Amino acid sequence: RLKHRNVFRYRARTIKAGDILEVEIFPIWNTQNEVRKAKKEATKEAQRNLNDRNAKKKLIRKINANFTGEDLCITLTYKAGFVPDEEQARRDIRNYLRRVRQWRRKNGLPELKYVIEYGGGDGRRKRVHHHVIMSGMDRDVAEALWQGRGWANTRRLQPDDYGLEALARYMTKEPNGGKRWAASKNLVDPKITEADTKISRRKVEQMAEDFEAKPAAIFAALFPEYSFNECAVQYSDFVAGAYIYAKLHRKAAPPQKQKKKRRVRNEHNGNDGNLPRS
Repeated sequence: RLKHRNVFRYRARTIKAGDILEVEIFPIWNTQNEVRKAKKEATKEAQRNLNDRNAKKKLIRKINANFTGEDLCITLTYKAGFVPDEEQARRDIRNYLRRVRQWRRKNGLPELKYVIEYGGGDGRRKRVHHHVIMSGMDRDVAEALWQGRGWANTRRLQPDDYGLEALARYMTKEPNGGKRWAASKNLVDPKITEADTKISRRKVEQMAEDFEAKPAAIFAALFPEYSFNECAVQYSDFVAGAYIYAKLHRKAAPPQKQKKKRRVRNEHNGNDGNLPRS
C-alpha cells in the first residue's frame, strides 16, 4: 500500500498562520481509478465530518494568523437573575462590539478584529455568557464598555507552541448542534502554498517506516526556522499511499547582543575621553 505503483508522487501543502506552520502531505495518483475509488467510498457522514473538521481548522488558523499576546480575550456575563434569550444575547454582543469600535476610532486605534462565541448557555437558558477574542486595547475600557449588564473579565492572550489553538477549539465548540461563533470580515487569511517537489516518495516512506525518529529530523531539515511539534501518519482503507500531517512552531529570535561602548582615557590628565588628544 505504501509503495503502490499508482502513487506517482507526493504533494506538500504548507499553511503558515502566525508562528504556527502546518504541513499536509498527500499522494498524487497516476491513474484516475484511484480518484474514482476514493470519491465512491466517501460516505455522506464521512464527508460531513470532514467538512466540520476543515471548518474548525480554518478558523483556528485565522485566529493564529491574526492574534498575538498583545491582544485580548474577554468573558462577558450577565447579572444574577437575568437570563437573556438567544436573540437578546446576540443583540447585546453586537452592541458591545459597536461600542468597542467607536471607542477605538475616537482613540486612533486600528480597526477592530474579533472572534466571538455567542451565548454559551446549556440549552435551558442558564449560565449565558460570551467569549470574545479581539484586538488589544485598554483592558479597563474593554470591560467598562459592557455597561453594567453583568461582569466582564479580560486577560491577555497567551500563545504557546500551538499558538492559540486550545482557546480557538474551546470557542468553536458547537453545543446543541448549532454554530455559535462568528468572526470579523477583516481577518487576514493564513498563507498556503503547495509544492510537488518539496518531499520525495522516499522521505514519505522513511517517515512511515520509522515514525519515532524520521519525521522530526526530516521536518527540521526542511524548515530550519521552526521547531517540531507533532506528526501523524495515516492510510486510507480504499486507496494507495500515506497521508502525513505535521505541526511546527516558529523558533524564538535569538537575543541581540549589545555593543560595548569603548571608553578612551586621556593618558595625560586622566580625562575620561571627552576631550581629544593633542
